[in-house]
Amino acid sequence: MARLDNTCTALARNEDSQGAKRDDSTASGRLSISHELEAPMRFRTIIRDFGPPKEVVAYESYKPQVPGLGQVRIRMVLACINPSDLVTISGAYRSRIPLPFVPGFEGVGVIESVGAGVSELHVGQRVLPLGSAGTWQDMKVTGERWCFPVPPDLTDQQAAMAYINPMSAWMMVRQYAPNPPAVVAVNAATSAIGQMIIRMLNRAGIQPIALIRRPDGKRQLSDQLDLSAVICTSETGLRRKLSELSGGRGLAVAWDAVGGAEGDDLVRSLAPGGTLVHYGLLSGIPLSYRFREECPDARIELFRLRDWIHTAKRHELQRALDDIFELVRDGTAASKVAAVFPLSDIRQALECEATPGRQGKVLLSMSNAMEGTHYD
Repeated sequence: MARLDNTCTALARNEDSQGAKRDDSTASGRLSISHELEAPMRFRTIIRDFGPPKEVVAYESYKPQVPGLGQVRIRMVLACINPSDLVTISGAYRSRIPLPFVPGFEGVGVIESVGAGVSELHVGQRVLPLGSAGTWQDMKVTGERWCFPVPPDLTDQQAAMAYINPMSAWMMVRQYAPNPPAVVAVNAATSAIGQMIIRMLNRAGIQPIALIRRPDGKRQLSDQLDLSAVICTSETGLRRKLSELSGGRGLAVAWDAVGGAEGDDLVRSLAPGGTLVHYGLLSGIPLSYRFREECPDARIELFRLRDWIHTAKRHELQRALDDIFELVRDGTAASKVAAVFPLSDIRQALECEATPGRQGKVLLSMSNAMEGTHYD
């Protein structure tokens, strides 16, 4: 195995998983009409029961679907492991996720075949498939309307990480960022999305307070981030410190990816009429809402990217992605890669994802999907 950072090891077997640039005009696509030839057996991960990801994930062979009317079949190249994937696998959203399912909401692939009625996309085109789970597999079938072309100057690695975190950060800052010099805070500040939010706030002239879980987290914060302060939430006195930093006025806005007691404390630290943008549940514990009597005018915004994705028109999604691709290019919405694992090593990849202090995203390489260890 090749060492890719100090915490995770990975196999990177070809230039695609290393992030090599691709030209859609030369990408191979051997099946132009879906009914001409069925694909051979492929490999996927699958969840049949909710629970701890490493315990419930299965890796198996399967026969890919033939794309139907208005559908395309995508040969996945790289997929991203996000905290939201792990929360979904754990069963937090079981009311809307039927079993079994193939996990993974983010990745990049190449159109391998098309069904009848597909008019805007073509075989060999590199795309981001949005709108549904299923990127942790060799082949994904989805509707043409959910696939968006990737600019040729972006690498596969950049493209595989260009959707969920960048679009979420972009939308939350656009919708909720106050005018400077308002005092704002961002927790989980060492996470990929936390740092994206901070960089986007910096572009708007705002210096946020960064909240980190461990004292050594300061080393993970980029020197290029413009912060008014850094607070470790494992130490006592969070509310007192936030009050002092805001001059006793409270926070105008706080971005919360943690929930639980920390999220409750952020609500109690808001200025009158202030906003908590709650978009994640890293603690695994929801907000208690016991603060309602103390903070009756607090505004709690529950941000879920899927709500907008499934109501936006295609041209709105394309316009948003065009903006985000620019932010990826200039580094504002860029993420580091901690490690790349073949799909067959999904359990090792999940172990790497759970490593404390890991810097960067963990990617799955479908080009390395192969016959090997099958496990249930």
